[in-house]
Amino acid sequence: MKLRTRLFIFSSVFLIALPVLGYYFIGEIQQSLLQGQEKTQSMTASTIATVVRGYTDLFDTDEDALYVYPLRLNVDIDGYSTLGEDWHGFEGRLSSAENDAFSLLLLDDAQFLYAYIRVEDDDIIYRNPRYVPLDSSDHIRLEYIDPEGHVQRLVLLAEGQGNVSVYEVNDDWQSWKNGHHVNAVYGVWHETDAGYDVELRLPIKWLQRRRMSISVVSVFGENERYPDTIVSTRKLKSDTLNPLLFRSREINTRFENFTEASSQICIIDKYRRVRAVIGGDEKGSSLCQSTDKVSDDLVEKVLSGKIETRRIVKGEKTLIIAAHPVFKDNRVVGAVLVSDSDSQILSQQRDTLLAVLFASLTLALLVFVSLLAFSSWLTFRINRLNVQTSALIDDSGRFISNIDLSDNRHRDELGELSRGFSVLLDKLNNYTRFLESMPGMLRHEILNPVNTLSLSLQHLQDQGASDRMSDSTGSIDIADNAIL
Repeated sequence: MKLRTRLFIFSSVFLIALPVLGYYFIGEIQQSLLQGQEKTQSMTASTIATVVRGYTDLFDTDEDALYVYPLRLNVDIDGYSTLGEDWHGFEGRLSSAENDAFSLLLLDDAQFLYAYIRVEDDDIIYRNPRYVPLDSSDHIRLEYIDPEGHVQRLVLLAEGQGNVSVYEVNDDWQSWKNGHHVNAVYGVWHETDAGYDVELRLPIKWLQRRRMSISVVSVFGENERYPDTIVSTRKLKSDTLNPLLFRSREINTRFENFTEASSQICIIDKYRRVRAVIGGDEKGSSLCQSTDKVSDDLVEKVLSGKIETRRIVKGEKTLIIAAHPVFKDNRVVGAVLVSDSDSQILSQQRDTLLAVLFASLTLALLVFVSLLAFSSWLTFRINRLNVQTSALIDDSGRFISNIDLSDNRHRDELGELSRGFSVLLDKLNNYTRFLESMPGMLRHEILNPVNTLSLSLQHLQDQGASDRMSDSTGSIDIADNAIL
């Protein structure tokens, strides 16, 4: 396998492992951020739970209270618009009275209380002026306690579809007090396939005592016209009007700086009813904004006195909820829920992942180009060294040029290899020259007479071990020394 291929494989493995490890560590960072967010939300819930203990009116409310949703947009009291359009998506939020005889939805703003009443009645009997009693037709009774503490009674009736007539009546509901129409209350009666709908509006300042009840009365017979069925929001055989359960604007104002755009604080009572909502928006959060009660599964543990943190997966998003109970005299009277989505963390993770991916791709490109350039340069030098060393010797093994390799000047490993080759080739060149000069030297030595005589005497000396030659050995040494 060539060096360039090895470098390419090694760099590819490294460059693939880098984004994979980056993705793994980003996931670990996300889990760490989510845990940190859970702890932060839990601390926020604990702080708010401690503060709202002093707001006893948030939690001292009966279970049969009438829930009032805050109104965010204007409502047209016309009787002809659908509930989803004119009442801004509150379909499914109507509370049902006894035996589902009628359903009720209450909204409020700074000036008015709005009511949407849906009645099931297959035989509608309208008011006939010939019948004097005000309870001689199908009608709606409204009772409330005024700011002075007095019970006021209003009857809403109609002679047909359109605007309703509103009168202040006596205790018997049959006669009016002054005969004048109550112009401050405006309502519209509209027939439906199942019965009729009534939309009405009355001043919110009348309800400072926060007590009101609504009853729907159906009369029997077109001729008899006596009250046959009365269905009320009040409990049976109870003279107490229903409490009105408004969301606390004071709490909203006090804690409005505790939340960010994606988070929401929800305060509930022991009946799971939403008492205050801070932050969030109606479309983006379904925890508390558009409901009167939160899910029992969501707050079952916290209303038993336990602190809870959970994650709810909704599609691609995760909703983090931290819940803390509110205690009063060692009793759980409510709870504080702090919810936030992981959208900010996911956004940060997405940005980080894109940054890591971009950096990885940029680094991969730079490393690939660098390794390609380096391997090409390294291969070029190796090939050049091979060509230069091969060009120094011909086919017969003789050096045909001087030894001057280009990489001798470099101080890296290839330079050291090149210099080693130069030393080795230089020694080989010297040895080759010596061998080439050896025949001439031998010929010169053999043809020289003095060398011939010297060699002969040396030979005689080496063979002079016999007794008869012992006398002449001294003479041979003297002659040999004289020649040298």
